[in-house]
Amino acid sequence: MRPEMNRARWALLLGAMALLASGCDVKNELLQPQNPGIVDQGAVGSPAAAAALRVGALGRLKQLVNGGGGETVWEEGGHLADEFMNSDFQNSRNDIDQRTISPDNTLSNYTAITQSRGYIRDAIAAEQQFEPQKTADIGELYLAMAFIEMQMGEDFCNGIPLGSNDAGVVDYSSPDFKAHTDAEVFDIAQTHIDSALAIIGGATDVNSVFVRNASLITKARILVDKGQFAAAAALVPTSAVPSTYQYLWISQASSNGDDLGIWSLNNSVARITVGDSVVQYQGKTYFIANAIPFASLNDPRVPVVSGLSLKLAPEDGLTPLFIQQIWKGRDDPIPMVSGIDARLIEAEAKLQAGDYAGMMTILNALRAAPPKIANFQPGAMTALTTTPTTKDGAATLFFREKALWTFGRGQRLGDLRRLIRQYGRTQDKVFPSGEHYKGGNYGSDVNLPVPDGERVNPNFTGCVDRNA
Repeated sequence: MRPEMNRARWALLLGAMALLASGCDVKNELLQPQNPGIVDQGAVGSPAAAAALRVGALGRLKQLVNGGGGETVWEEGGHLADEFMNSDFQNSRNDIDQRTISPDNTLSNYTAITQSRGYIRDAIAAEQQFEPQKTADIGELYLAMAFIEMQMGEDFCNGIPLGSNDAGVVDYSSPDFKAHTDAEVFDIAQTHIDSALAIIGGATDVNSVFVRNASLITKARILVDKGQFAAAAALVPTSAVPSTYQYLWISQASSNGDDLGIWSLNNSVARITVGDSVVQYQGKTYFIANAIPFASLNDPRVPVVSGLSLKLAPEDGLTPLFIQQIWKGRDDPIPMVSGIDARLIEAEAKLQAGDYAGMMTILNALRAAPPKIANFQPGAMTALTTTPTTKDGAATLFFREKALWTFGRGQRLGDLRRLIRQYGRTQDKVFPSGEHYKGGNYGSDVNLPVPDGERVNPNFTGCVDRNA
């Protein structure tokens, strides 16, 4: 069976076996809540214990998409953008939908995300001490660190305190605790992904190749965030990363309640609905400027059904409910990165170089032979026939195609911010705008705020700015 489909399950099984062999208590060592990065050093005294710590750290990485009650940054980032809309009655969710987010809003799960970095850091130290020969495993931990930092830079405001500790002791004088700009966070993420690639080197075993591919895609995404498009594309040609490649996160909801966040919020409790450009709400029709009509487009990459067909009602009892069908089950895998991402990075580099025909060739090749999205196989699509003649027109077409290929996978908010930052558009021409269907108008927020809970750090006094 393919390693990308079963990696997480095998890692969990091997980790549990390692714990049993070392005499560690699974509940106390992995499941008990901990402070960020603080681990009982006495529990990490053998290769088996270090391996178990690695499994736990990689499990924390999935909190980007699998959170308590489904609340994760992938869902809330897609909600602030146009992938999802609010079908709940909570003010905190409506504020995200309406782009008027206060810093006391915690739905982004920020604390869990930043705490995960501490677990990963401790796992790296343990693996380097007790299993230094396992370069693919250590590289994967650096990949996890870089991916989290990249996601934070893409989704949160300028002014991100990253934090660090030494043997469990928090030192607020450390430079890590200052408020970093998003650009600085991307630089830090690149340092960690470079560490992953350096540690793996030219190894050709299955695990090394698997982690290297994910690391190359992640580094390319970081370079795109920094505006280095040609360098990004050079990392991920088909000779390095095939279009069929997937690094999948796999849930174990049936055994530990680790529900896939999208399934939980949309398919299960119906607190969010798939986004659209037209909303019928309490007898009135609302037209949402700039929003892609994901729910009504009937695109093969984003299959959607009405909640009525599943006998599922929206949480608020009022908003029309549309349910995504890419991930139909609570245990369905979801790609962290994939070969589709690699092809889209290549296509954007063509766009930036003014090679619009080259961009179209890549986009049409994906449409003609769609790679899988996790377990879901999109149907083939007809080719796009009109090649744009301007950069602005090419960007509009490209980001629409990308939105449909990457739906629900944590990229849409960062892409909308880049349309402002790198392509010169204004927020009211990029994000959902106009009259809001639940009252008032859409606001002007283009990112998620770092929540007030981080103010225990004396170096953090709130977002430096809320710019794209």
